Amino acid sequence: MIGKLKKFLMPFGMIGVLFYFTHTILGRILWKEYNPITMDISSLTADGAPNAHLLRMLTFIYGICMVLFIVGLIKKSFSEYHSLLKTGYIVLMIMQLTSIFGYSLFPLSGDKTEMNFQNIMHIIVTVIVVFTTIASSFLISFGYLKQEKMKGLGKFTLVMAILITVFGVFNPISMNLKLNILGLTERLVIYTIQVLMFVLSYYYTFKENK
Repeated sequence: MIGKLKKFLMPFGMIGVLFYFTHTILGRILWKEYNPITMDISSLTADGAPNAHLLRMLTFIYGICMVLFIVGLIKKSFSEYHSLLKTGYIVLMIMQLTSIFGYSLFPLSGDKTEMNFQNIMHIIVTVIVVFTTIASSFLISFGYLKQEKMKGLGKFTLVMAILITVFGVFNPISMNLKLNILGLTERLVIYTIQVLMFVLSYYYTFKENK
């Protein structure tokens, strides 16, 4: 029964990633003035943004799918893996729950340059999400590297963790240098995360034990 439940939960990672990409692509199509190079992804769901309610619904579905997927990962880690992977998946769950509730409660206000309470909380949520994402990705990669017969997945996850960290550094650098490419640097980080989640979901859905 537990095995069937885990197998049922694992595809939700891929489904969630598809919803995430749908929200960013559809948001760009519906908002002609939106520039994905200069404007951050949060602007798509900011207060007053065109079609914000539709896009928020897509991101909420994405979040629920990812929570279900991570529940499957946690269940698997506690039945088969050691402490590093358990910790990594739990930190990943903290990141996902922070993202779902934090961004829902504190979307960017209409004027995102104004440092009001809502925008400050949005930034705090983003900082928590960034650090828990980096921490979880390294914990998971080191966990796989220590796990028997999972070195390949560990190496891949480690490369992705390094890329997430390096791309994450680009965000403050681009902002400090006023390069006006926040949308691009943010996408490098978030899309790398989505690729990692898709690959993990695909592995546990189709490849494991085959």
